[in-house]
Amino acid sequence: VDVTLIARTTHHLFQPMLYQVATGIVAEGEIAPATRVVLRKQRNVQVLLGDVFKIDLENNVVTSRLLERITETPFDSLILAAGADQSYFGNDRFAEYAPGMKTIDHALELRGRILGAFEQAELSDDPAEREKLLTFVVVGAGPTGVELAGQIAEMSDKTLKGTFRNIDPTQARVILLDAAPAVLPPFGPKLGTKAQKRLEGMGVEVQLNAMVVDVDYDGLVVKEKDGSTRRIASQCKVWSAGVQASPLGKQLAEQSGVELDRAGRVKVNPDLSIPGHPDVFVVGDMMAGDGVPGGAQGAIQGGRYAADAIKNELKG
Repeated sequence: VDVTLIARTTHHLFQPMLYQVATGIVAEGEIAPATRVVLRKQRNVQVLLGDVFKIDLENNVVTSRLLERITETPFDSLILAAGADQSYFGNDRFAEYAPGMKTIDHALELRGRILGAFEQAELSDDPAEREKLLTFVVVGAGPTGVELAGQIAEMSDKTLKGTFRNIDPTQARVILLDAAPAVLPPFGPKLGTKAQKRLEGMGVEVQLNAMVVDVDYDGLVVKEKDGSTRRIASQCKVWSAGVQASPLGKQLAEQSGVELDRAGRVKVNPDLSIPGHPDVFVVGDMMAGDGVPGGAQGAIQGGRYAADAIKNELKG
């Protein structure tokens, strides 16, 4: 079996630990090893750097681009795991003030903003400015938002305790916002309630039914369930409220008729293939499966399942 892996980065990223890079707990190299190093002992695997921009299902060819170089790669079986990016629900200008967390670059940017807020507060003599600098707002109470809000709270309460002279990091305010009425909705009410209580026990302010309608440098505007609005002054904001799947899903839909969900994820068959193409599988955050939340286990199991299906077909 010959395997070709095409990716637009040179590293394999374990996204569930990005929040620990963003808060300075781990170094980026610990969760993003070089792909070629990971696969160097797999002699039947070729790794290609490139951004896949075209999939031809009729001729079984994938086309990728690296700078100005175009590469066409034929396939017998195809596993698409192009993932998803941050979605601002049409408000892309929010990204400047509230970056997402889907890549190493995002995490490093956030680490600079989070730690920089404490440093700026240490230099400030204005109580109102200090309060704004020490108010951290995480938008979106999904897995990423929950992890990051909890980590910021733990960092300010424990890691940074006693490290500053003019400010008390334990007085930092961490707010977790979501337009939904619950924390971690895909995981069910029992786990969501447990997570919310744990966060609140750590000092995180969980504010639900709160939709963010505007974001700027100095804060954000929240719309309540009753239609009223209020403003939260905060310099450091993080966006983890939504995802938009890779645009490659749209190409599959145009060629195969496969259905996409509202986030652009591909609704696959029970075996993770797409209708009419039993040798084309979609896995990970790019895939929409009944009862499968967008977490690491779903992605890991989906990828393994697709690989096993191809191996079993070859054995037959």
